[in-house]
Amino acid sequence: MATIDDAHITSHANGMVMFGPHVVALIDLLGQSHLLEKWDYSPSDLTRDHPWVQAVRDTVGVVESWRDDFALQFDEFQANYDELAEQASIGKPEQQRRLHEEYRKSAMHAAHFSDTMIFYSLLQNEHGFWQMRELMKMIVASGALLLAGLNSRTVFRGAVEVGMLTRLKSGDPYGPALARAHHLESKVADYPRIVVGPGVLSYLDAIDRTQGDDPPISAIRALALTCRTFLAQDSDGCWFVDYLNDAFANAGGDPSGWRKLQADAFSFVQSELARFRASNDTKIAARYVRLATYFKSREARALGTGGP
Repeated sequence: MATIDDAHITSHANGMVMFGPHVVALIDLLGQSHLLEKWDYSPSDLTRDHPWVQAVRDTVGVVESWRDDFALQFDEFQANYDELAEQASIGKPEQQRRLHEEYRKSAMHAAHFSDTMIFYSLLQNEHGFWQMRELMKMIVASGALLLAGLNSRTVFRGAVEVGMLTRLKSGDPYGPALARAHHLESKVADYPRIVVGPGVLSYLDAIDRTQGDDPPISAIRALALTCRTFLAQDSDGCWFVDYLNDAFANAGGDPSGWRKLQADAFSFVQSELARFRASNDTKIAARYVRLATYFKSREARALGTGGP
């Protein structure tokens, strides 16, 4: 397979440390700091209904639950993808089946620190094939779970970026891709959304320009095209995971169920906006204004009355 772009350096080993172009997703659960303060003591009269127990459930319990939910979402995506790939390979010559298996080979890694989750994957596998599946996983999973989170009164924001990364001897990720993902999440995202960095857009463009019509190249171009349907440009010019659009609604085969989730999530967003306005927390209220505006714009589009 031809090199996609000179900017995407082929991964290589240097001693025990692996360098290469990666896709990175960084997810940060919001609102945990003030909840942690509620169990910053050791109660002597601990019972099941003690406020301390509820505070631990709202922090430790939530973090553990969302780590499991992301892992489950990735596993379900992988299972569906493998099933479709297996069906597509039925009846194909052995050489084509082997080529397909080599193309599909990839691995997702995870790292956790406090209420921050990091997922990352090398974009060129050991057989030299460039990957789209892991990028698609991160986009679809983060969008679906952000909507699910709003329904369960759990709020997070994040970023997905592509760039160089190394996996240290300890297994921890380190490099400019992670640094940029952290910057996008902490400084750019602002309100609960998943920002998509310029490295992702550059990678999708590079895939589009890849020449050739053999099955692996055709497959990765098709995935890149599908990936774009889950993204949109926000009012501030940033690209983000557009989890309220028709692509997400139709992905699970139940658009009405997705729209019900959307309506319930919007009710929560409006209640939070009212709560922060009532407490004169203008900083957080402004973020919920932006989130509510996004919901309204997609509602207007669904009704055919406009919206960005």
